[in-house]
Amino acid sequence: DYLGLGQLKFSIQDFSEFMKIYSPNLSSSRLVSGNSIIYDDLESTISNWLNFKNCLIFNSGYDANLSIFNIFKDEDILVFSDQKNHASIIDGIRLSGLDKKIYNHLDYKDLEGKLAYHSNKNVQKLIVSDSVFSTNGNIVNIKKLVELKNKYNAILLIDASHSLGLSIFENYHDVDVLTASLSKAWGAHGGIILSSNDIRKLMINQGRTLIYSSSLPIYNLYFIKKSLQCLFDAGKRREKLTYLSDYFNKSFKVLFPNQTNSASPIKKITFDRLDVAKKIYNTLFENGVFLSYLRYPTVEKPTLRISLSYFHDEKDIDKLLELINQYYQGEKNV
Repeated sequence: DYLGLGQLKFSIQDFSEFMKIYSPNLSSSRLVSGNSIIYDDLESTISNWLNFKNCLIFNSGYDANLSIFNIFKDEDILVFSDQKNHASIIDGIRLSGLDKKIYNHLDYKDLEGKLAYHSNKNVQKLIVSDSVFSTNGNIVNIKKLVELKNKYNAILLIDASHSLGLSIFENYHDVDVLTASLSKAWGAHGGIILSSNDIRKLMINQGRTLIYSSSLPIYNLYFIKKSLQCLFDAGKRREKLTYLSDYFNKSFKVLFPNQTNSASPIKKITFDRLDVAKKIYNTLFENGVFLSYLRYPTVEKPTLRISLSYFHDEKDIDKLLELINQYYQGEKNV
């Protein structure tokens, strides 16, 4: 909830009127009797906003990524996937039985070498990458991926879960398929796939998580709609989040010059020892600071992940870094 939109107050009267119009529940999959005009309206608005031909709303970002790879099943497709892509991408490729080549994390020379080596023109190439990587906050170079996509006649799929709605990218032009969760900057629950008309038709006919899942509850669509409206007008929230990210990076670099930082709202600090990471995590929690504690196999080294939000301020960052530095340096001297 980077922009804090999931915590905004809402009008009970407006919510009640919405529910009266659209009924309380759809109780079926969208392809049977669970579709609604509110789905169609939302999908049209989202696709127009992001300049794609079509949009489909899913029950989660995980469902979206499982479904998109499912449409390529039994086709001559070779997937080129970043080493640190999200688990939903990994599962989508695996469950669809697709051949894949893993390229080193954000290593575009390695990716191009693999694309050039697998030059069979009868096999469709598919490049897939997170836009912002959830475990380390690293940001992909979309322009470079577009360049490689065009050079090697590939399809480009970007998971924009941790960038959609923020100021990280100017646009997603020339991306063929965009997937995302709605629970990050959007502050809602659900997932989306933005694509061409042909991809949408394939999703409706072959996307198993869409075909065989019940629709989202109507009240959930209400919150997707309200959060989207707020997202359009969240310029000041985005500016504040960008400022907090820069503020964090400058302070963090002074205390931890050997650690890396990111321009995204996701920050991290890595440790060589699991027991040290766990102790610092527990100490922070006891002092009212909640972080994500990531371990193998999610990450290679024990990691504390920090997610900045619109509701944070400089004092929160100062407190966090002071506590981490205090206990981290203490453990280093043991």
